[in-house]
This record gives sequence, structure tokens and C-alpha cells, in this order.
Amino acid sequence: MPEKAPSSLPRPGVFSLRRRDWAAFTARTLAGWALGYHRLVVSGTEHLPRQGAALILPKHCAYRDILVEGVVLHRYCGRFATYVMKVGLWGVLEALGGVKVIRPKDVRRLQDHQARREQINRARQLNQDTFDYLAWLYEQGELVLSHPEGMRFQGGMGPLQKEIIDHLLQVERERGLRVPLLPIGLEYESFVRPLSRVFVRIDPPLHTDQFADRQALMAALDQRLRRLSGWA
Repeated sequence: MPEKAPSSLPRPGVFSLRRRDWAAFTARTLAGWALGYHRLVVSGTEHLPRQGAALILPKHCAYRDILVEGVVLHRYCGRFATYVMKVGLWGVLEALGGVKVIRPKDVRRLQDHQARREQINRARQLNQDTFDYLAWLYEQGELVLSHPEGMRFQGGMGPLQKEIIDHLLQVERERGLRVPLLPIGLEYESFVRPLSRVFVRIDPPLHTDQFADRQALMAALDQRLRRLSGWA
């Protein structure tokens, strides 16, 4: 299946950073201006990593979340992230730090069997490259950001997707890394009212070795995101 993590990961030196920080900085400046529509209320900024790798896992409510996340990361720890995004979004976003994946549901929605087979093959190739690149980013001490629900949910928490967690577990096992996972809650006072507040709540990091297995880790992550986003 396209969501399967790669069986072996390439060693360092294969990749170079695809994000262009000058472009990311420009986008962050424009995002800060656009977010004048909202008032950001941020708590837990002391938990943001000032250096080293981390997997950032925010609640996903709306497209504007990406603006909120980028502004908060740069404002409070002076860093940019690489965002895992669905295929089909604008290619220019890759220069700003996006990397594309084909999600299982992107394959399942295809009705034609031949088209589905072709998409499965494409997903395997594209997702393998993306997973390999993310592994390299962790080794370089970069921030990776992925919305664990896999899509937007405004009326509550969606089910968490396991692929990004499975990949991190594999990277830690094969490369001897210990990467913190940082849950971030987002709660919008209103999506349409000007100057309404957006609550950004950042929890202390989790580590995979704190949990007996992936199921326990996912349960703890789900619980934290619900609490942080007002859906406890």
C-alpha cells in the first residue's frame, strides 16, 4: 500500500535541503500580515525546540493553520519547518518547505482500476522519496511538521493517521536517533469574525521510548491534541 514506510533508509549525503529559507522568510512575513485578521494567543512557547530535530504535530482545522504554524515557529524559536502536504497542492509550496505525499484516500477515490493501479505505483515511488528525505531531515536536525489527522476537521478531532509515526519509529530504530514529538492544539474563536482569537497551545514534547508501543503513543497523542484544542 502507498502508506507503507520504506524498508530501508538511505545514508546521509544523498539529499540537500529543498526548502529555500529566503522564500520561507518572505512567506512568513506575508503570513504575519495576513494573520492580522486574527489575534494569536500562544501558550507553551518554552516547549518549542530552539535547535535539533523534532516532529511537530498540530491539530488541523483550516488551510490558514499553515500560516499560524509558520508564524508561531519563526516568531518564538526563529526556525522554519518542512511541511508534509498532500499531492495536488501548488508546486511552489515545495520551495517554502512543503514535501508531497499521496494519501491512501487519494488512491481509494479512483474508480477506474487501471488508474488506481497507476496511482498506487506512483504513490510508492513518490512516498518512498518523501520518507527518505524526511529521514535525512531528522539527521540534519530539521523540524518536520505533519498534521496527524491527515485532513482538516473543524468540528472535532479526526482519527490520527499512523504513517508519520511508523516512519519516525523506523528512523529512530535504524539511525539511533531520539526525536521529540511536539503536540500543538489549535482552537479558533471564529473563522469569519475579524480580530477573533486563535489559541495556540503547545505541550511538552513526547518521546517514543516513553510508551510500550505505537498504539499507546497514538492514544496519548490523541488525548493531548483533544485537550489542547478544546475537544477533551
